[in-house]
Amino acid sequence: MAQIGNLPGMRSCFCVLAIVFTAIAANAQKLVTPGYLFNSDPTCHQINGQFYLFTTQDPFTTQLILPNEFYKGMFAYHALSTSDFDHWVDHGSVLTGRDAAWNSGGALWDGDAGIFANGQYYAYAPFRVNSASEANYGTYDIGVFVAKSPIGPYAPINAGPLQEPDGTPLEGLSPSVTYNDTETPFLIWGSGDTSKHEVMLAQLKPDMTHLAEMPRRLLVPKNDACGNLEYFESPMLFHIESKWYLTFVAYKEDRGPQCDAKGSYVDYVIADNMDGPFDGPVHHLVYPAGKGEESVQQGVCSYRGKMYLAYHVPYENLAAHYDHHRQVAVTYLGIEPDGSLQPVYPGKDAGAGTPGVSHLTLDAFAPRREAAEFHSRLNASAEKGLSGEYQMKMGDGGYLCFHGMDFGQGAAAFRVEVSSENASLQNAVLEVHLDNPAGALVSKVAITSTGSATNYRLLASPVASTAKGVHDMCLVAHGDASPQARRLFNLTWFAFSPR
Repeated sequence: MAQIGNLPGMRSCFCVLAIVFTAIAANAQKLVTPGYLFNSDPTCHQINGQFYLFTTQDPFTTQLILPNEFYKGMFAYHALSTSDFDHWVDHGSVLTGRDAAWNSGGALWDGDAGIFANGQYYAYAPFRVNSASEANYGTYDIGVFVAKSPIGPYAPINAGPLQEPDGTPLEGLSPSVTYNDTETPFLIWGSGDTSKHEVMLAQLKPDMTHLAEMPRRLLVPKNDACGNLEYFESPMLFHIESKWYLTFVAYKEDRGPQCDAKGSYVDYVIADNMDGPFDGPVHHLVYPAGKGEESVQQGVCSYRGKMYLAYHVPYENLAAHYDHHRQVAVTYLGIEPDGSLQPVYPGKDAGAGTPGVSHLTLDAFAPRREAAEFHSRLNASAEKGLSGEYQMKMGDGGYLCFHGMDFGQGAAAFRVEVSSENASLQNAVLEVHLDNPAGALVSKVAITSTGSATNYRLLASPVASTAKGVHDMCLVAHGDASPQARRLFNLTWFAFSPR
């Protein structure tokens, strides 16, 4: 997370529905992607005059809700941007579990991206390293990635995870970057073993990819007066003028009327130095949302001279076995004259920008758009792929439609990752249509069997010059196969390149 005190450097019915869908009621909590994309663990930065939000993703959308037990379904970071907090652009997946060759797990947890240094952008991401078959939250190593743009794509810098100075992998969660008074970068993170509750801090070398010192453990609050655990996870450190703020997630059990209500909180402690001690008193920043059973997590940044808080809240409309799905809100962070932070009550939070207004546009030139992030579908089903991903299995005449995709001044090419285990596949094509599944055809890719459902092939084709401006976009499958084959081929992700 960037430091606060001194920031470094049928066109149809589908579109009509999208407009109604994105303008939520003014008396409801304002979310970034209301009723659509699941996202969680937000961090934020001001980059090139825009407010950038980076999130993990709970699979996938309200149109395709897939299990996320022990948060094992998260596999990608998303980037979103805005200038007014009413109109958001979704830049798709900027980093995924498959981007780290050393990652053998299936979960990508909370980190940070869009950190500018050395003329490029860095991301720090924790990957689950133990077997996905284990019924626990796991242990995690942190990887470092770099990109030419804040929206990626991010590529790994090292052949393995970040290391401590003695050469051991850096085990950790919730890594973010903060800066001291001389703008020296430091990495702060929580223990990568979720049974521990530790906060670590270490200076980074100027290359941003190595620690300059052995990590030191910060003194943080352990328990409140009722015996509840205070520091649980997600340390976020920043300073305002001469005061340092350590924010973190705490979880309270039901211990009686004299104690805090049960649920997940974002708390904070103030100290005079970056190293603390952060031993109290503890203040609440974000109170439990909904029933309080799901986590709340935070990101803090400065944008155009004002302070902002990003946090996620639970998506409550789920059966018990579809656990751990969340959506992100962004609000103003108020500072009292005594330096305390104004608390946020999610159910009453109108959010930043215009209350009740949230419009979302999809960036056609995102480095990667997941096929499973559709708004509507026909004859298409989801199946697990590699590293936590899901692919969409397409039948003849099946389609996936995406609302409000912005092609700007025009797209030059369409790229798509496909696979097919169907040996009888013939005459198979994936078509790109504007506005609806029977709308203008702007691109078409021929597809053949790849021999396996996870033997992927990246295909490309030119795009007609009519693909410009904002349209709904539909991917439509056609082909022939044996009568027993209900699906033709599979899609994982796609992207367009600009003219």
